[in-house]
Amino acid sequence: MQPRPPTIPCPLSPETHPVPLRRLRTCLCVFSLAAGLAAAPPDKVTLQLNWRHQFQFAGYYAAEAQGYFREAGLEVEIRDADPNLDAIREVVEGHAQYGVGNSSLLLARQAGQPVVTLAAIFQHSPFLLIARADSGITSIHDLVGHRVMLEPHSEELLAYLAEEGVPLQSLQVQNRPFDPLDLDRGRVDASSAFSTDDPYRLDQAGIPYLTFTPRMGGIDFYGDNLFTTDGEIRNHPARVRAFREACLRGWKYAMQHPEATADLIRAKYGRHLDRNHLLFEAHQMVPLLQPQLVEMGYMYPGRWQHIAEIYQKLGLLPAGFSMEGFLYDPGAEERRAHERTRTVLALVLPISGLFAVAALLVLHANRRQKRTLAAQAELAAAIQDSERKFRFIAEHSADVIWMMDVATQRFTYVSPSVLQLRGFTPEEVMAQPAAASLTPESAARVQAAMIETLAQWDPSQQGLPQVTEVDQPHKDGHLVPTEVVTTFHGDAEGRPLAVLGVTRDITARRRIEAQRQRAWHSLEQLASTDLLTGAWNRRHFEEAVEAEMHRARRHGHALSLLLLDIDHFKRVNDTYGHPEGDRVLRQVADCIRAAIRQSDSLTRWGGEEFIVLMPETDPASAMVLAERIREGIAGHHFEGIGTVTASLGVAEYLPFAPLETWLERADQAMYQAKRKGRNRVEADPARSRSAPVSTPSGGVFLKLVWSDTYHSGQARIDAEHEHLFRTANGLLDLILAGAPAAEVQAFARSLLSEVAQHFQDEEAILKETAFSGLPAHAEKHANLLAKGLELEQAYRSGALPVDSLFQFVAHDVIAQHMLKADKEFFPLFGSRG
Repeated sequence: MQPRPPTIPCPLSPETHPVPLRRLRTCLCVFSLAAGLAAAPPDKVTLQLNWRHQFQFAGYYAAEAQGYFREAGLEVEIRDADPNLDAIREVVEGHAQYGVGNSSLLLARQAGQPVVTLAAIFQHSPFLLIARADSGITSIHDLVGHRVMLEPHSEELLAYLAEEGVPLQSLQVQNRPFDPLDLDRGRVDASSAFSTDDPYRLDQAGIPYLTFTPRMGGIDFYGDNLFTTDGEIRNHPARVRAFREACLRGWKYAMQHPEATADLIRAKYGRHLDRNHLLFEAHQMVPLLQPQLVEMGYMYPGRWQHIAEIYQKLGLLPAGFSMEGFLYDPGAEERRAHERTRTVLALVLPISGLFAVAALLVLHANRRQKRTLAAQAELAAAIQDSERKFRFIAEHSADVIWMMDVATQRFTYVSPSVLQLRGFTPEEVMAQPAAASLTPESAARVQAAMIETLAQWDPSQQGLPQVTEVDQPHKDGHLVPTEVVTTFHGDAEGRPLAVLGVTRDITARRRIEAQRQRAWHSLEQLASTDLLTGAWNRRHFEEAVEAEMHRARRHGHALSLLLLDIDHFKRVNDTYGHPEGDRVLRQVADCIRAAIRQSDSLTRWGGEEFIVLMPETDPASAMVLAERIREGIAGHHFEGIGTVTASLGVAEYLPFAPLETWLERADQAMYQAKRKGRNRVEADPARSRSAPVSTPSGGVFLKLVWSDTYHSGQARIDAEHEHLFRTANGLLDLILAGAPAAEVQAFARSLLSEVAQHFQDEEAILKETAFSGLPAHAEKHANLLAKGLELEQAYRSGALPVDSLFQFVAHDVIAQHMLKADKEFFPLFGSRG
């Protein structure tokens, strides 16, 4: 509700003048006030952004374009920034009244700069680390020893690195503005970046990348906070309030109308801005601002305190840092007025109540003169008894009964049992905000639920119970898990007024649930694990392998397994006894576990046989892993026994073939290893040649297999031909593995470059040998390259299925050209093809 304009007293008394004159004087007073207000010029203020114009600041542009600043009596200049400009310094030095900054505002406050945060626009910071996908960096820990660009005010990322145990001194840190294309140019291996902006540019450039967000390490800061100074709030409180409200209105509009806002930004701040880029930003910002769940600009003091504690761990803030004055309280004046009103009501209402009771008693006496004093005493006794019962329930219940005022979010009543639950007295609890009774995570969750409830408030539905579980801090420091049942209640006009709640300690319930969970886990372990070796048992394997076979069929992934049998194990049992044989089985299982990957699984198939299931693994890779296992067992010293060896058979899964057939093929390979002398690895003999492979689009083609019959007799040409076979198969592996489109695109581009280089080398060799068909042959090369580039561009635009690139290389380049057209010059080098 807008405040009413101040009353302007008119010097003419309506009691001493005729009505027409009084009306005339009144009109003159009103017109004078209106003229005075209209003549008042708007306040000119400056908002300093912390980066260049883009959708990241859409709410401020919308506030200006929609007239929200003008309605607030403000004329606002919105200044963008370059990488060398510090928005905090600009505001503190008076070059601007308002600014946008990240959570390092806390550090500025500690340094004595009088900054005050008005609103948190981003509930989650967009700050992250970004790295090339092909740089060998697969986790945050792989950054060690690499070149990492960190822009100024990257304390949030420093906290993330510290939390993950990555020392800053272990990185090759570069301090300069980030250009996403620096990743492609090889200038840096990783960089700080914004999730709302930089990934778009990398996608457009076709650069494969990985992102690491601090939230993965539990670091969750606010982002793009609107701030001002103590002096601005002290000297212009109304202007601060009006500016903040206009900005938040602008943000609500911008997030509800992203396309119109993107057009506004391009029209006013530069046609050079890419509209698709702006809309990408808008889409990326939705989960960070959470406009549907959280009130725009909402800040939770407990979360700011948590951010300060993280800075303290980094040594950037002292342990005694005070948050006082750092967070703007827009409701401070309203609360003071509310307190004054409550004080007046506290004095007036009891008196009014006494008069009302007295009036009722008189009326009652007049109308009910026959009511006896005994009846009155009985009624009073019943009321007292009812009050006594309620007080007894409230004060002796093990559950905590409480009431909270919706407007102030403070408790108005807390039952004494809170002392037993949390160690605090009711007075101590009511002296603090309700959020202080919860952990930061629980408080944020409860606040979001309250905002949603109030947004959907229906007076006819008040009193409906809501149940949630939250953690509450005890006075001694430990956390108390609780279940809270709440009901919202409205005033006489239906507006939400209070929350009635009952809080129950569920520590015992959580303990029982944890015990039950552990018991179930133990039972599952017993049901699915071989007790001797700790490997899967046969039942668990059969359940898991069906799921892997389904994934392989659906996504076209490779899938292999190996069957392992310990050589001469009966001799171990007969010579050393079954206890020693069991020890050998356990140690063999340990050797296998040491060699396999995290994605692989080990099963004891029976007796001295083991199975290793290898998802997304082709036969060649499976053979390498099997050889590693064999070497690990053969190289292990079995105390008291000596050397133990094993024979292994490897088989690849064939789509739609039954499990029994697959296992039989692995078994045949394993027995072939036995027949060839044991202590060796053999592949499924039935799969010695390539088999058809299904593509994602449903087509079927063969993996390429090089043969000596393809030699031309010219060493360089033959080496390049064989290399292109392998590279084409690498493209197929990426396709079948479901690799990201950017990675497939980059690989395909590289493959086409290798084809072009090969054609150039081949033409140079044929020119030296005076090959008469060179012009026609070179023309075929040019046509193939033109077609390849056309297909690659069509795939990049989404108009071509992914496997068409492989079909082109396999069929057009290799099958039709290298293995047919190239045979025309084979005789020059002594080969008849």
